[in-house]
Amino acid sequence: MTIEMTESKEPKVIKANYMLQNKVGAGPLDRNAVDRCQDVMDNNDVDFAPLGMEYLNKLKEAIDKTKSGDLTKDQAVQAMTEPVMQLKANAATFRYTLIGNLANVMLSFLEAVSEIDKVVIEIVDAHYKTLTAIVMKKMQGDGGAAGKQMEEELKAACKRYFTSKN
Repeated sequence: MTIEMTESKEPKVIKANYMLQNKVGAGPLDRNAVDRCQDVMDNNDVDFAPLGMEYLNKLKEAIDKTKSGDLTKDQAVQAMTEPVMQLKANAATFRYTLIGNLANVMLSFLEAVSEIDKVVIEIVDAHYKTLTAIVMKKMQGDGGAAGKQMEEELKAACKRYFTSKN
């Protein structure tokens, strides 16, 4: 039996919780406020390196603990996923599109692994080293052709890993 066979085709109405609406108000947002927020985002000149390195240090710590066998598979995946997720989330704010793209690939990889073996750790460690170089060199944007190649290489490494496991 598939999910489609068990689910009703009728829409289910879920009553909204109005607590958030009561806090922020209702109706459209003030256009001037939206424009001011967009201007702040567009002209953001805050240095991403300290924040990026904080998350990269957490990723390195997770890699080291995983290598030493201090973490179970689930703990290792969680410990490595959290800083990668934070990098992905924050990179776009600071115009580090390449970091966001690479982190997205890594998140998909970590979600799909069934075990943490030597090759998984090597792939995550290579990812860590790549992102560290990008942050240290302050490579904003998508990295152009080199960035695309890095993304394709990471995808290829992940694909090779899963191909070898099947």
